[in-house]
Amino acid sequence: MLRKAGAGGTLAAMGGLAGCSGGGGGGGEETEGEMTEGEMTEGEMTEGDGGSTGSSGGVTLRMWLSYITEGGGKREGTEEILTEYENESGNTIEITGVPYTDVVSQFRSARAAGDVPHMVEVMTRPGVLTGGAGRVINDLFQSMELSDAATEVVMDGHRVWGAQSTGEAGNLVSLPLGLRPFVHCYNTQHLEAAGVAKEDVRGEALDFSDANDSAVADIYASLRDWGGPDGVDSYFPDTTGMKQSDEEYMSAYIPMFGGSEAGMVTIEGDEQAIDTDAGRAAVEWQFENIENGNFHENSINHGDEESTTLHQGENITNNSIQDSTDLWANYRTETPGAFADLDGDLEEGTWTWTVPYRADSQAFISWLPSLGFIDDADWNQDRLDAAGDMIDFWVADPDNALFNAQELGFVPVDPSQIQSVDFYSSTQSHVEFWQEACQGFLENTVPTTIPAVPGANAITYQIPRRMHQRAAQGIQQGMSIEDAVDDAVVTAGEEINSVLEEQGVR
Repeated sequence: MLRKAGAGGTLAAMGGLAGCSGGGGGGGEETEGEMTEGEMTEGEMTEGDGGSTGSSGGVTLRMWLSYITEGGGKREGTEEILTEYENESGNTIEITGVPYTDVVSQFRSARAAGDVPHMVEVMTRPGVLTGGAGRVINDLFQSMELSDAATEVVMDGHRVWGAQSTGEAGNLVSLPLGLRPFVHCYNTQHLEAAGVAKEDVRGEALDFSDANDSAVADIYASLRDWGGPDGVDSYFPDTTGMKQSDEEYMSAYIPMFGGSEAGMVTIEGDEQAIDTDAGRAAVEWQFENIENGNFHENSINHGDEESTTLHQGENITNNSIQDSTDLWANYRTETPGAFADLDGDLEEGTWTWTVPYRADSQAFISWLPSLGFIDDADWNQDRLDAAGDMIDFWVADPDNALFNAQELGFVPVDPSQIQSVDFYSSTQSHVEFWQEACQGFLENTVPTTIPAVPGANAITYQIPRRMHQRAAQGIQQGMSIEDAVDDAVVTAGEEINSVLEEQGVR
């Protein structure tokens, strides 16, 4: 039974700033997107202290969400479900849309002004929880229904963030809204044209990391030989991401080769993890796949937005750098004909999905859509209880969690729902996406994530970008991939350690 707090309430939903269509987002300089004084007042909360009592006797909670700025009905659906919570609880939830690229700068400004929200979506910016900003919520979590519903696969990344941001293992400073695994999305018409059976892709956990001798390598070779559909210029089987705003892919590739599950730093968060055998192997693998034609020749400038545009334009067959939210929620809006089977018009759609995989490490990235609790906010026990109630209502309750899957593409925190709730098997596309790819990810893959350490923005986005640029320049100047990558990762490791030293972590 969910804890209740009365009846009534109103939702003040702010924001609506345009965000990227992709699921990651934004790794520009930390000053990028800093708001002017006028912008700071746009979307200000209706009650300045952020915690005043609601009109019906409940409490007010302020929350920043980034995913609602991405379009596709995400804000409207979130407003609807939170309004239902308000009506049942008597509490008021005020949400502000802050694009992923602006979270760091806006949070710094808010903290300096002493006017922080109670919770911030920290999926791509867990570094905002460092420096004492994150509130330890172990006791709250244990009192919630969420503690019984969420599996350890879902919670592991949050425990890493808690340990990194507070310096103490076992701490939690964030709670999940679901999971956004990166699954691979193939164009089935391309597969058929290239003579690749859909069954060779669908539902399989294929070894994505082997560019030369694996099922994926054979599929990509067939696609290269086919050469792409008529009338499409610049065809490649896939692409990778090296654009600064999407450099989180290194947090997938490094652990895929046996490295740290926190990507560019160790799990403890006190040492770089790119100047390692796994780090070198991951970057070499990227450039080798560009060289052999598996990845797009312009991958140095690609991120999830570019990969999705190429995918929907039929310039690539597999989109390997996009997460479940965009592959389900956004793709349904952007390519409705490819999902015609959802309306019963076709037996199967254009897209099919599979699990990224490496036989030994079994690791690949998954976004952690989550709410970080901000210690500087004006918490009291009533507000903490209300926050727990809201998340239990929104995430732990199976009926409401279904909204997150249907409209947001979030894998539920209780993955058993994928087999027990009719929605997840209602069409062939549902079966292939939810029951095969997403469930397969949870069963076969170790979810990894970006780090929650001081300087995380530079470590996750800026330093990897410079690393890729240095390696690409060395290759263009005639260096071997191995030598160019070696030079680049040595420098990147030194830069990361310098950031950690400056922040007092090392």
